[in-house]
Amino acid sequence: MNDEIEQKIKQLYQLSDVKDNPTCYIYDLRDITSKINSISSFAPDNVSLYYAMKANPNRDILKHVHKNKYVKGIEIASNGELLKALEFYDAEQIIFTGPGKTEKELREAIIQGIRLLNCESLVEAFRINRIASELNRKVNILLRINTNYYVDGADEHMAGQSTKMGIDEDKFLDAVNEIKKMQYIECRGVHVFSASGVLNYEYLIKYADYVFQLVSHLEKNDMKIDIIDFGGGIGIDYTKEGRKFDTEKYFSELRKLIRTYHFENKEMILELGKYIVGEAGYYTSKIIDIKKIKGYTHIVTAGGVNHMRLPIATDRKHPVYIIRCNEPAFGDFQEQVVNEIVDIEGPLCMDEDKISWDELVERADIGDIVVLTQSGAYGYSASTLWFLSHEFPREYVISESGELIYE
Repeated sequence: MNDEIEQKIKQLYQLSDVKDNPTCYIYDLRDITSKINSISSFAPDNVSLYYAMKANPNRDILKHVHKNKYVKGIEIASNGELLKALEFYDAEQIIFTGPGKTEKELREAIIQGIRLLNCESLVEAFRINRIASELNRKVNILLRINTNYYVDGADEHMAGQSTKMGIDEDKFLDAVNEIKKMQYIECRGVHVFSASGVLNYEYLIKYADYVFQLVSHLEKNDMKIDIIDFGGGIGIDYTKEGRKFDTEKYFSELRKLIRTYHFENKEMILELGKYIVGEAGYYTSKIIDIKKIKGYTHIVTAGGVNHMRLPIATDRKHPVYIIRCNEPAFGDFQEQVVNEIVDIEGPLCMDEDKISWDELVERADIGDIVVLTQSGAYGYSASTLWFLSHEFPREYVISESGELIYE
């Protein structure tokens, strides 16, 4: 976290709204642009970038991403996301993914005429075909495969093991043959999202090679494939080590594979969310109390897992910084932190309410501000905001010009 961001956080904490509810999220739109540029600078021409809304559905972010001409569209996973996406994107720029879509969600997506429906099972294909026949509309789908390949070095796996995602690779051709009989479905290609949070580009290149072999096999078995949707997968570093996914080398190697398999005319879709917005976000919360109980120190903040659930949910800590505010002490009895291992916990009536733990803090006092960086993805919207009915944290953005936007 640099000095500019620290000063902007201090600036926010002078606002009456933040003083009354001393927690907030800040998103730096400049970082989002930088991440998109890192894709556009190196990606082959047949790669299409879609923003994965589930990572962060903040409207200022959606508007900002939409303005970037390189981003072809948006990927959604619910009817609620569909309605929000339509505020910024045309229907033909929308891809609907995810298991367990309801009849209502499928019908609304088909009525709106979105570009692609990701089909997760043979049952879902039957459902789509029936609804499409009632509406007398042809529907373009991508058929999701739960591949037999296990991606190393990932935070989360959706394939290569038994998960609810997609159709088992061993049963895939049988499903394809059934779907070919469905009059109102046009299968345009495959969806092969296998894992997320990968920092080593070589792991994703090995997977791409496997997928291209699989696609070649499917085409030899009379399945026409125009589109290969890799989903996401590119990770960000949740430590202070500063590791970065090497987009230049990744796309250089992907380009070689595309040439080797003669797939230049196939569209390669990337649905990226965490990579685009994760490092752009900061969660901040004021220290309300410091307690030393039974030999251990607890920093208590105004917000906890109700505002920032991701660390405890994934058992993965975010980088922590303390902004010193030098508020006057209540008295000599007031505890402070000096080079101690502490837990940083929120106001909820539960021991699991931790936003960081076993954290070495050089110095902290009541009134200081705790900052969790790498908080732009799966933060605000993925938290238990209604739990105990605490106030929601406010969200602010830093514009492309570096201006802090209050409204």
